Amino acid sequence: MSELEKRASDAEREQAVVRLREASTDGRLTLEELAERTALAYRARTQADLEPLTADLPAVAASTAQPLASRRRWLIGLFAPVTRSGRRAFAERNVVLSIFAPARLDLRQAQISGGEATITVFSLFAPVFVTLPEHVDVESSIVALLAPVQDRAPGDVPPNAPRVRIRGVSFCGPVFVQSSRS
Repeated sequence: MSELEKRASDAEREQAVVRLREASTDGRLTLEELAERTALAYRARTQADLEPLTADLPAVAASTAQPLASRRRWLIGLFAPVTRSGRRAFAERNVVLSIFAPARLDLRQAQISGGEATITVFSLFAPVFVTLPEHVDVESSIVALLAPVQDRAPGDVPPNAPRVRIRGVSFCGPVFVQSSRS
């Protein structure tokens, strides 16, 4: 039996996930890639299953750079729609202010420092749409007055999956949180 055919231990799966999180923090993986690879790592049965998950990453994460986006970022829509999507650094703390203007936040290709982010939503007469990749742990607590909040379950979420916290207040503006493949 070769080394790669041996069964993977829980500790080896955790080491792979830690390495994936570090790669995400360095900006080498998007949130979607991190979520997919983390799910695969926790499902891995053998060392051969784990090896390709980190094969394209540097041997040692020797990053001396500052975190990609450690400060607060704002997405503001006043009477005009706003959208943020694509492969970009996403802060640990984010504020979405939407007044009479729809706001769309697509995090499927976002790079999130440390694998966690918080989104604070303030909406007045405007819908807010948040799209996340599959296998991301979502915690939402949104107070909505005269508008619905639709929070779709993300499906199968492995332990220690990337986490996005969504909180806020909405008045006469629906909030839609959904998981989706790109």
